[in-house]
Amino acid sequence: MHRSVRLLFSASALFAVVCAASACTGSPVGDPCVPESIPAGGFDPQEVYLETSSVQCRTRVCMVYQLSGNPEVVCDATGGPAGCIDRQTVNNQVFCSCRCSSDTGDTNIPLCDCGDGFRCLEGGERGFVTAGGEGVRGGYCVPCRKPEDERNLDPTIFEACPQE
Repeated sequence: MHRSVRLLFSASALFAVVCAASACTGSPVGDPCVPESIPAGGFDPQEVYLETSSVQCRTRVCMVYQLSGNPEVVCDATGGPAGCIDRQTVNNQVFCSCRCSSDTGDTNIPLCDCGDGFRCLEGGERGFVTAGGEGVRGGYCVPCRKPEDERNLDPTIFEACPQE
């Protein structure tokens, strides 16, 4: 009995160390992802795309936010190939997100906290989801610009973070 308790304790401690080392803590919002389905010709910058069953995201939501092109065609050191997107743009505009507000009034569907460097889209803003089921419609977390932000977010796409 004591041996099994020690084994269980050791396994639990090992899991905690592995989890901490692999960033199990911290917000999953903003983690990188690549959508499984990319339209021919890439994405339209006038649209926001949600993949709501993404196995790459702990939140299960991969968002493509106003990106023009195919996020799998990343520019190399020479600036090619044709139609490529630079890595920073892909990192800023293709990311794991979560639903942070709802327009359905259903309090049984969980919402998330966006975390530092992100804000929740509100009704009427581009990207606020009005189509789909009750568990999909609503606002999602998107990056916002902070003073001295190293992400180089495009100010024509991303708003400043709300003042606290």
